[in-house]
Order: sequence, then structure tokens, then C-alpha cells
Amino acid sequence: MAHIVADSPKGPRGDSPLTDEERNLAENLILLCNQHHQLIDSKEALATYTVERLLGMKNDHEAWVERTLGGRANVASEPPPMAVDTVHSNVLPVTQMPRYVYGAPCAHIRESDVKPVFPSSGVMFPFIVRGSWLWAFQDLRDESGPFAEFVTPSETEQHLSREWWEDPDKLAWYVALLNRSLNKLTGRLGLRWDRAHSRYYFEPEEKGKPRVISYTPLSTSKATRSVVWEPRKKSTGEGYGYWLHRAVSLKFIHAGGSQWGLSIRPELRVTSDGYESLEGKEIGRRVTRKKSRLFNHDLLSEVQFWRDFLGKSSPRILLPFGSEGQTLVVGTTMASNEVTWPGIPPEHDVSFKNVEYVDDLLTWFEASDAEALEADELDGDEWAQDGLDDDDVEER
Repeated sequence: MAHIVADSPKGPRGDSPLTDEERNLAENLILLCNQHHQLIDSKEALATYTVERLLGMKNDHEAWVERTLGGRANVASEPPPMAVDTVHSNVLPVTQMPRYVYGAPCAHIRESDVKPVFPSSGVMFPFIVRGSWLWAFQDLRDESGPFAEFVTPSETEQHLSREWWEDPDKLAWYVALLNRSLNKLTGRLGLRWDRAHSRYYFEPEEKGKPRVISYTPLSTSKATRSVVWEPRKKSTGEGYGYWLHRAVSLKFIHAGGSQWGLSIRPELRVTSDGYESLEGKEIGRRVTRKKSRLFNHDLLSEVQFWRDFLGKSSPRILLPFGSEGQTLVVGTTMASNEVTWPGIPPEHDVSFKNVEYVDDLLTWFEASDAEALEADELDGDEWAQDGLDDDDVEER
């Protein structure tokens, strides 16, 4: 699916008065094979394949299709039978956010100069420096806290997170703090960060050796999945000369109001030897071929793998920041909804069974502890201070 006028002004044939929305409408799209898509976008062919010529080719082809199919005479008058299916999302619901953000003057402008002291290995300490202030989810008023030697505790400001969500600039800062939290979580799980493509990925534990992870799949209790491997030819067993790594793009999404979600988008990383990334032009063809074969159940299977790995087969992912009421909790039950539609081909219609995890004693205790801390913090007159009404209280 190629753009006639590029989707951005800097792209091929991008100099156009079309808006961003108009650039992605069907009228500006043309179906091409990969070879001809690259041809029309090449610098050498831009003068030949102009907007006018591509529109002419598109119109000529559509007219030929109409003539060949005899107009709409052969289109069934009756709509296809409809099916009711449950559609699952790759967004996990955030059930609890840190209630406060703390800021204090910082003597260092560069974040790399701030080395917080970690009193507890289980607590995360994400922070950002904006201007001459350091912002974190930890209470910076604590003179024995991890940031005490880098900030002025007596000048600490405390801000309600909800207030930040209503300010576009502060919302961006808040998301930056959340992303730093993901860096802490994934780092503890042994994932590496691909800065160029903004994704986390597995690395081999030993050079030249594939890596396999045990997890809870969609329909059975336990299974294994390759996370680093070298594709090989079935006929000879010879390697293709590149390695594939399971990867994931994680992003917190603010849906409005107090609703947040964690988006999980499965990806692939391609390397030459398990470590060195291949150049962009070498990657696209290999990754696109594999991702194009990810049908409904296949994609859900990938999302299931990642939510199981990130949550350690638990009903929720906990990101503790030390202070009371400051734990970030992500539920691992996928958001879902019922839709009425023509359905999908039977060969791809596989049921999705592991919709949610069941609490055991340990996970129940962890969740109860986090909720109790939140409830204690919000007890009494603090509801009135927040300006929350009874509906807000009931919702929490």
C-alpha cells in the first residue's frame, strides 16, 4: 500500500496542499508490489512517476476492474452472515498510578551526574531533570532519601499527578518518568534497550547459542518460546546468516481523565551475529515478511508471551517507588469488547483461553498491600483537598 502524495511533506511527491488526514485516505493510496513501490519512490524515478501519472494509473486500473467484473451486477445482494466475537486489545489497564510527583532544585543539569543511592533493591527510582529541577515519584523531602545529596529537600514541591495530566507539558514529563520506570523494569528482567528503534529485546546468554524462555501460553499450562535464534534452511540446516530477537515496544497511553493503559507491541530485532544490528535496508524485508504472517491468534500469542514475561505470570505488574501510595500497578488482563462483524476465516479462528491470571496467596498479598497503602494515604480529609466528588471516590 503506497502513498501517491507522501504521508509527510519531506517524502516522495510530498510537496502538496493535502492535509495529514487526506494523505492517508484511500484516494491517495495505490497498491503496488514491493519492487515497484521502491521504484516509484526512488530519486531517479520521481520525475517519471509524478502524482498525476500515478493517479492516472490508479484510475485506469479501477476502471478496468469495473469493466471486467461487470459493474456491481455480480455483487451479492444479501449481506454475509454476522458473527459475535470477543476482540482483545494489546493494551493492559493501569489500575493504580503514583499519586504525587515531587520536584526540588538540583545542583546538576545533566541527568548522568545524578547517581541516587538505592536503599532497597526492590524499589525503583526513575527521575528526570528539567531545567534546574529534579522530578521523581520519591518524596524528595526525605533527607535520608536516595536523592538527598543532589537536591535541596527543604525546597521540595509536591504535585498531584492528576494536575499534571491536564497540562500538556507536564503530561510529557510524567510520561517520561513512566518510561524511565519501564527501563528499570525491563533491565531487571534482562532485556536490552534498542535506542534507535525504541524497543526492548532479548540478547543471547552465550554467543552463537539460541535462547529459549519458559512461559504460560494461550491454551496450555507451560510452554517454551525461542527469543533469540538463527533462522535455518529446512533442506540443509544451514543458517541464513542473520539472527532474530524477540522484541517489544512498550508505551504508556493516557486515554483521558484518570484512565491509563500500557501498550504492548511485539517487534523483532535483526542482528548479524546475535549482537550487531543489521543496517535498515537489510532489516525491512525480513521483518515485514514475518510480521505479515501474524494473524489474529498469532498476534495475541505474542502479546500473551510479553505480558506473561513482564508480569512473571502474575495478575498484575507492580512498579514500586518506595513511598506510600506511590506504587504503579498494571493489570495483566487484556482489555476486550464484543463486536458483531462478518468474522474471520475458520482456519484463523482460534479461541483465546488465557484471558486472565488467578491470584495466588503471594500475588494477592502484594496487591492488597499496595491498595492498603493507597487507601491509607487517601483517608480522611484529603479527598476534599483533591476536589474529588463521591463518584471519584467510588471509582477509586
